[in-house]
Amino acid sequence: MKLKYKNVLVYGMSVSGEWVSKLLLKKRANVFLYDDNRQKLKSKNIENCYLVQELNDNLISQFDFIVVSPAIEKDNKYLLSAKAQNIKVFSEIEFASQFCKDLVAVTGTNGKTTTVELISAMLNKKRKAIACGNIGYPLSRAVLEKKRYIKVVEVSSFMLENIDTFSPRVSTILNIEPDHLNRHKTMTEYTRLKYNIFKNITPKDYIVINLDDNIHISKKCFILTYSQKSIADVYIRQGYIYLHQNRIIAINELKLKGKHNLNNIMCAICYAYVYKVSPAKIREALLAYRSEPFRIEEIGVVNGIRFINDSKSTNISSTLACVESIKGAIILLLGGSKKGLDYKKLFSKLPKRVKTIIAYGEIADSLIEANENSFDIMKASDLTTAFNLAIDRAIKNDNIVLSPATASYDQFANFVERGKLFNKLVSEYEVKTKNE
Repeated sequence: MKLKYKNVLVYGMSVSGEWVSKLLLKKRANVFLYDDNRQKLKSKNIENCYLVQELNDNLISQFDFIVVSPAIEKDNKYLLSAKAQNIKVFSEIEFASQFCKDLVAVTGTNGKTTTVELISAMLNKKRKAIACGNIGYPLSRAVLEKKRYIKVVEVSSFMLENIDTFSPRVSTILNIEPDHLNRHKTMTEYTRLKYNIFKNITPKDYIVINLDDNIHISKKCFILTYSQKSIADVYIRQGYIYLHQNRIIAINELKLKGKHNLNNIMCAICYAYVYKVSPAKIREALLAYRSEPFRIEEIGVVNGIRFINDSKSTNISSTLACVESIKGAIILLLGGSKKGLDYKKLFSKLPKRVKTIIAYGEIADSLIEANENSFDIMKASDLTTAFNLAIDRAIKNDNIVLSPATASYDQFANFVERGKLFNKLVSEYEVKTKNE
């Protein structure tokens, strides 16, 4: 793509917006910045860019193309105006991928971050690789800072809305469960967007498939498979994970626990196989891997109560995976902002060892209504209040678990901020108990 002196609008000043602006400047484009939040726009200090205070149809017509933040919805009036004027709209990963020689990608409802980190760790045993994309390290930044690295990209459904030429060498859909229906409206549309990751697959590329899941592929390409139930390229037999005939590691040696993480691990092994990472090096990477923060993370034990931080669980299936991996009685903290999910499905599948649920935040009333008296449930206005109620109800050997099953945007900037507050509350409780 020839970019010198092209007029490009970067719409949305998220982290990806900042870094794609820097990449465009590197390519000598004329970069214009816009965000619906004027204060956010003013706070950005990216040299040699033009700040756009107001957008209209006439101004939009002056741009050669637009790079849009994942946060901006596809039916946004300015994007619709651009498309009506035949002005291309790119997602940040779509644009940045054009400058990548070697790129692999992962999408799915749950497990994306863990899987891209595992893939990156395994590939680094053979070549240089970097986890990027939806994990908070934008692909544009990786293009600028890690030019010769294999880019292991976490791709969200939002990012897949504006895909044109994005073409990973290896790709997968880990799973598809209800999520983001407040934006995508239907499961049909959400599923369609996930399948966009395969849009430009060629016969020389690879797709990785979980045989135990309902992911169907009609593309002509190389297929690698994994399964917990049957023989595949990567499979489980007698308590071990195998790659073909090679025994990789015993399940009880893994630091990552839960059936969902076995899928993530086996998927990552398939990617490592494509890049010819040896079984011994794959094993090394697995033994050294540490779980990501805020994903079924044990914070500590205070007064015999175990605290689990699973702030990253922002949908029903992710919370169920968390609960299923925990032994003993659970006091579960649920709540946050609306996502259009049907929480009756959550309560129908929660195990009875969940002895109390504390519902908080914007969806508290919806959770209580969906519960239909299946579980003991209490309402709290915010996470701090929910935490204190949980402490009041907890006894020795209980688990207090933050696994919200929804997004955090009613009270927090993101799940990280939510997770940090939970950790702070645990720390304060520990200090309090020591002083008593």
